[in-house]
Amino acid sequence: MLITAVSLEIILAEMARHYRLLLLILTLLLLPSLLCAQTQWRRVSSFEFNWDSHPQTQVVLEIPQPWDDPGDFTRIRIRVQGRKEFVLTNAGGWAKPPRDRVFAPDLRKITNIAPSDYILALNVAERRTALFLIGYQYASSPGSLDVIEISAEGMPRVVLHRDELWLKAVTDLDGDGIAEIIAHPCYSERFGDGLLTYDPFNVYKLSTQAATPARMSLPLTRTYNLKHYYGWAGANCTDKFAVVLHPPTGGKPLVLPTKDAEHLMETARGHSGVR
Repeated sequence: MLITAVSLEIILAEMARHYRLLLLILTLLLLPSLLCAQTQWRRVSSFEFNWDSHPQTQVVLEIPQPWDDPGDFTRIRIRVQGRKEFVLTNAGGWAKPPRDRVFAPDLRKITNIAPSDYILALNVAERRTALFLIGYQYASSPGSLDVIEISAEGMPRVVLHRDELWLKAVTDLDGDGIAEIIAHPCYSERFGDGLLTYDPFNVYKLSTQAATPARMSLPLTRTYNLKHYYGWAGANCTDKFAVVLHPPTGGKPLVLPTKDAEHLMETARGHSGVR
């Protein structure tokens, strides 16, 4: 076969094009590993515990160096014998659950199975444990919440993640033997004349099968708020409704449309002669 100078040039150009494409693909595949290798991580805490039917599960909590932002750790690594390592990161940072009584007093009654001050390992059903990672909270908003369960096959999975969700309690509300997760999606703020923003609890129901996603239950959320909150105007935080903490005629707090709540308090103030 006769190869001319022109055809040889075409062949070499084609080979070069394929080489550059192959190099680009290899670079994209290896880039995450290279970046990870360049990051220096400091171990904050580590422990072993028997996670359901998986003994000697190792949990490692780490933070990059240097780190000047909020949060006690930003990466969790879970090693289950015979399984691929599970890794989860949170750029916003997770923090130790506060020890004061303001933080979820109902949780203080529950035993933390994990020998750690940084995460909560709570029984959510018989022979079923979930890990709760509490995000760093700010003055105006709650931090993130991540809940991790382990499958029967030994694979950890995130069953609940919210960027803003403050854990209040973990308890079985409907008597089915599986605990529900009760949390605040936002913080209440006072405004006007004795008014409070409408910030209801949310109730998340874990699946009957471990390590499958949790879902918010609207019926349980409504029932819980009617019993433990000031009233019910939906599951979402909204400025369209407000809580009247001290109704002018007395009685329990009221949940009203914000305009109605403001008008009620303005009218009461006018009748009392207060300006």
